Amino acid sequence: MDLSSILFFKPILTTLIVPPAGPLLVVLLGWLISLKSRQQRRRIAQALIFTGAAGLWILSCQVTSVWLSKVLLPQFTPVNAEAIKNAQVVLVLGGGTDSYSPEYNGPELTAPAYERLRYGVHLSKSFGLPLTYAGGVAWGADANALSEAEVAKKTLKRDWNLELMLSEGRSKDTRQNAIYSYSVLSKAGITKVALVTHAWHMPRAARNFREAGFEVIPAPMGFITSSESKILDALPSETGLRDSRWIIKEWLGLLIT
Repeated sequence: MDLSSILFFKPILTTLIVPPAGPLLVVLLGWLISLKSRQQRRRIAQALIFTGAAGLWILSCQVTSVWLSKVLLPQFTPVNAEAIKNAQVVLVLGGGTDSYSPEYNGPELTAPAYERLRYGVHLSKSFGLPLTYAGGVAWGADANALSEAEVAKKTLKRDWNLELMLSEGRSKDTRQNAIYSYSVLSKAGITKVALVTHAWHMPRAARNFREAGFEVIPAPMGFITSSESKILDALPSETGLRDSRWIIKEWLGLLIT
C-alpha cells in the first residue's frame, strides 16, 4: 500500500480516535467483553464502559475544552496593526466544503471555512491587503469535486463582490496548503503573509507555512473561550464536544507531523 492510499484513510482514522467516536469505542469494547466473559473480566468491562462514558461527558464540557486548549496547544493572540503592516497579502487557509448545499444548489464552504474567509475579508479591507486562499480537495473526498479555492472564489464574489488575487487548489491537507501556496505566491514575489485560520489550528499551520519558506504573521480567529455561565460550561454541550474534538485532533497532528 503506497502513501497516497494510506493518507486516503487519514480522515477516517482521525474520526475514530477523537471524540465522540474514541470514547464510544471504549464503551463498545467494554460492552463486548461483558457479553461473553467470566466474573473476573466483567470488572474490566465495567471499568471500560465507565471510562468511556465519563470521558465523553468530560470532553463535552466547555470548561474542559478551554483547559485542553491552554495545556495542549501553543497560544496565539489576535494580530495587531503593527505586525500586519509587514504582510504582503492576507492568506486564508481553507477549512473544508460541503459537497452539496440544496439552498445554494451546489458546493459551499463549511461554517469554519466561511468564518475564516469572513475574517480574511475584514483584514483585507482594514489594511488594504490583497486576499489569497489555500484549499484543494481533502483526502477521502471525491477527486473530481470542485476545489475549495474555487468555492471560495464564488463565495467571495457573491457575498462581498471581491476577487482573490491568487489561490492554490491542489492541496489535500495543511502541509500541502503551505507547499503549494509557496509555489504559487513566491513566483509573484510574495513570501510575507498574514495567515488566517482558527486559533486552535494556527500552531500546526504556522509551522507548516514557515517550513515551506514563508515569513508568517499569525492572524488567528475563532478562539476557544468560556461563556458567561460557569455552570453551563461545566455541563456537556455540543460546543464543548466540538471544541475538544478540534483541540485533540490538532494536538495529535502536531505530534505526528
